[in-house]
Amino acid sequence: MARIKIKKNLQSTEFIEILNQILMKNGKNQLASRIIQKSLNIISDQTNEDALEVLEKAIRNTTPSVDIQTRRIGGAVYPIPVELHINRGIYRGIRWIVDSAKKRSGKTLDINLSNEIIDASKKVGNAFRKKEEVHKIAEKNPRPQKRKKKPEGKKK
Repeated sequence: MARIKIKKNLQSTEFIEILNQILMKNGKNQLASRIIQKSLNIISDQTNEDALEVLEKAIRNTTPSVDIQTRRIGGAVYPIPVELHINRGIYRGIRWIVDSAKKRSGKTLDINLSNEIIDASKKVGNAFRKKEEVHKIAEKNPRPQKRKKKPEGKKK
C-alpha cells in the first residue's frame, strides 16, 4: 500500500479536525484522515492552488448565518429564521459538504469530496445550493409579530 505524504500543518487545522470528526465512523480515525489527505491532494492537483485555501473558501461559501426552526402559532406551523453562532454555522456547512459528497455518484468518497469542495469554492454544487435554499426560506418568512391583546372593555 502506498503511503500518502502527511503535511504537519494539515493536522493542526481546525477545519481539518472538524471534517475528520464528521467523516469518522466507528472510531476509524486513520481511514477518515486518509480520505481527507487524498481529497486535499486531488484538490491541489486539479486547481493548482493551495488545498487549504480552497477548503477554507468552500467552507466560507457554505456556512449559513441563519437556521430555520418551526413554530406552531395558532394551529399553523411557521418556519422561523434564527441566527446561528459562527461555530455552529461552520460545522453545519462542513456537514453539508460531506453529505452532498456522499450523495454524488462517483468512484470513491475522496474523489467526490474533492469535487464537492472545489464546486463549493466556486459557489456551485449541492452544498452551496442548500445554503442558498435556507437563506431564501429565511427571507420569505420573517419573524412573525406577536399578536396584541385586545383591550378589555365593559361587557354589556
